[in-house]
Amino acid sequence: MSAAAFPPLAEVLGRNGLAGVPEQPFPNDGWSGASMTTLRRGRDRFVLKRDSLARDWIARATLDGPILREAWFAAHGPTLPAPIRTPYLGVGMDGDEFGLLMPDLTGVLFDWNAAVTPLQLDRVLEALATVHAHPWGRALEDGADRWTPWRERLTLICRPSLERAGPAHDAVADRLLPGWDAWDRLATPAARALVDRLATDPQPLLDSLADEPATLLHGDLKLANAGIAADGAVDVVDWQMVMVAPIAVDLGWFLVANVNALPLPPDAVLDRYRAAVGAAGIRTDRTDDLAILVGLLLRGWRKGADAAAGLTLASGVGAAEDLAWWCDRAVEAAARIL
Repeated sequence: MSAAAFPPLAEVLGRNGLAGVPEQPFPNDGWSGASMTTLRRGRDRFVLKRDSLARDWIARATLDGPILREAWFAAHGPTLPAPIRTPYLGVGMDGDEFGLLMPDLTGVLFDWNAAVTPLQLDRVLEALATVHAHPWGRALEDGADRWTPWRERLTLICRPSLERAGPAHDAVADRLLPGWDAWDRLATPAARALVDRLATDPQPLLDSLADEPATLLHGDLKLANAGIAADGAVDVVDWQMVMVAPIAVDLGWFLVANVNALPLPPDAVLDRYRAAVGAAGIRTDRTDDLAILVGLLLRGWRKGADAAAGLTLASGVGAAEDLAWWCDRAVEAAARIL
């Protein structure tokens, strides 16, 4: 597939009644470098996301392109099972940039700085479990060369990736390395050594994950990327790191990326996920251990930063107590599965 497979962006806008409509600033641009603008058609509001390999550090760090993964997924990816829904209205090219048109989901997506309720959490976990348990068959083979690679996803913002020359170093090292410094000061020696070892060589974790069944994952399921629409659907945006991998990768990131929104501690969230997945037949006997290791490798920096700041998490647990739990739990997990 080449960029010629996508229509001009002007054509996509025209099909949606937005030809010639001026673009207005949108309050939030993507963390990865993408830009977003707002367009209005009567009372309807839309968001236009512009992205390219040149502007997007996450795309470069995860070996994306030349057709951006999210653009391909939005236009040609598999149909998702209800209740989960992608919001894309069309994808087009504007020069060397991809333009992804979506409805403005302000007011639907969860607030980044507010805790969700247990009922809302259950709804998201049920939608996530539905995707994980779906019988995809050959549908996922069509994107075999487009899914986010495991190694690059798991090591995206670990210390070595931030310290060596590359996209992560240039984009976010100054913001995240202080968190890793706090982790080094406050984590237990055994947990610190474990994360250092996996950050330097993640192959033992990758091998352990390879023993598990793989399915379609969102890859970046922050609760700020999800919301419950008026019709009950769970709208999910930002499929830039969509991948085919074991469910522990989604769950590990979900646990560590949402500490400011999860109303329950991680073990309770995992219990609720298992209840959501129910009798779907997904193997989960090693999922908790793998999710803990994935989560800490991906975002131990946040655990350190929160503990150093003396925060209380949305679950009501103090960040220092939470850090101690993760340290102990990760060491126990590694003893069982690595």
